[in-house]
Amino acid sequence: IELQGAPEYGTPEVPSFIGESNDDGLTLESLEQLALQNNPSIRQASAAASQAAGIRTQVGLKPNPSIGYFGEEIGNDSAAGLHGAFVSQTFVRGDKLAWNRTVIGHDVQAARWQAEVQRFRVRNDIRIQFYEALGAQKRLEIARQFREVAEKGVEISEELVRIKEGARPDVLQSEVQLSEVELSIQQAEYDFTAAWNELVAVAGTPELAPTTLIGDLDGPTSDRDIEGTYAQLVAESPVLAAAFAKVRRARANLQRQRAQPIPNLNAQIGAGYDDGTGDEFANVQLSVPIPVHNANQGNIRAAYAEYCAATQNVNRLKMQMRRDLAQAMRGFQIAQASVRQYETSILPKVGETLELMQKAQEAGEFDFLRVLIARRAYFDANLKYVVAKTQLAQANAKIDGLLLTGGLDPVSY
Repeated sequence: IELQGAPEYGTPEVPSFIGESNDDGLTLESLEQLALQNNPSIRQASAAASQAAGIRTQVGLKPNPSIGYFGEEIGNDSAAGLHGAFVSQTFVRGDKLAWNRTVIGHDVQAARWQAEVQRFRVRNDIRIQFYEALGAQKRLEIARQFREVAEKGVEISEELVRIKEGARPDVLQSEVQLSEVELSIQQAEYDFTAAWNELVAVAGTPELAPTTLIGDLDGPTSDRDIEGTYAQLVAESPVLAAAFAKVRRARANLQRQRAQPIPNLNAQIGAGYDDGTGDEFANVQLSVPIPVHNANQGNIRAAYAEYCAATQNVNRLKMQMRRDLAQAMRGFQIAQASVRQYETSILPKVGETLELMQKAQEAGEFDFLRVLIARRAYFDANLKYVVAKTQLAQANAKIDGLLLTGGLDPVSY
C-alpha cells in the first residue's frame, strides 16, 4: 500500500452528492454578492432608513394655513348680518421645526448605520458558513482518498490470510477501518449539506443547488494583539456608530423638549360686510397659549432619562464587545495553536510513522494490524487538521468582521 501524501488543499473534485448546476463552482466573493443582493434583512434595514428619512421630512413641515367663512348677527333687525372670510395661520416659534428635523435626522443616521451593521452580519455569516461547508468538502475529499487505501487494505489482509501469512483479526480490523471511513464520508456529506443549506438561507437564495465551493482554508496565522484589535473594533464598529447617533438624537430631543414651552403664535385675519350698515370691515386676531400649568416638564425629564440611557448603552456595547472579543480570541488562539501543532509536529510524525510501519511490515518485522493502526492515526490527524484550519478561518472571519453575526436575526432600529 503506497503512502498517501498530505492532501492538497486546492479545488477538490465535485462530491457525488452535489447537484449538476453551477458546474464551475462558487467562490466566497460570488456568494457574498448574492447575499448582499438577496438577503431580506438588508432590504428590511434599508427600508427602515428610508422610512426614517420620510418622517424627517414630515416633522419639519410648517402647519398649513386655514381659510373659512364667518357669519354673525344673522336676522338681527331683519338684516342679513355680518358676513366675511378669514385666513388663519399658526407660526411655530422656538425653532421647534428645525429641532424636529435634527432629532429625526439622527434617527436616519442610526438607521443607516443599522443597515451597515446588517450588511456586516450577512457577510460574516456567509464567510463563516462558507468555511464550514468548505471544511466539510475537504474532509470528504480526504475520506474518499483514504477509502481507496482502506479498500486496498481489506484486499491485502484477505490475501495474507489466503496465503497463510495473516490472521482473521487482521481482516476484521481492516474491514472495521473501511466501515469507519465510510461513516466519515457519510458524516462529511451531512455536514456539507447542513452548512450549504445555512449558507443559501443567509444568501437569500434557497433554490440554489449544492455545488463545488472554490477556495481554501489558508489564512493569516500571525498572533493578534487583543488590545489593538479591541481599539480597531471600537473605531470601526457600525454598531457603536449607530449607538452614538442615538446619543446625539437623545441630546437633540432634550433640546427640542425644552423648546416646547415656547408658545406658538396663532394669527387670523379676516374681512367682511355688514349688511345692516352697508359697511365693510376687517378683523385681526392674535393668540398664544400661556404655559402656566403645562411647561412640558414631564417630557423634559423623560428626554433627559433617554439621553442618560443612550450614553450608558454606548458603555454597555463597549463592554459587550470586549467580552465577545475575549471569546473570539480564545477560539482563534486554540485553532491557531492546533494548526501550528499539526503542521510542525503531528502530521510529519504520523506520516513518518506510517511509512516506517509499512516498510517494517513488508520486511516481516511487524504484523499488518500495526500498519492499520498507524494508517488510522494518519487519517484521523488529517481530518483533525482540516477541522482546525476550518475553525481558524472562521475565527479570523469573525474577528475581521467586527464580531457581527446574525444575518437573519430581526433588524434593530
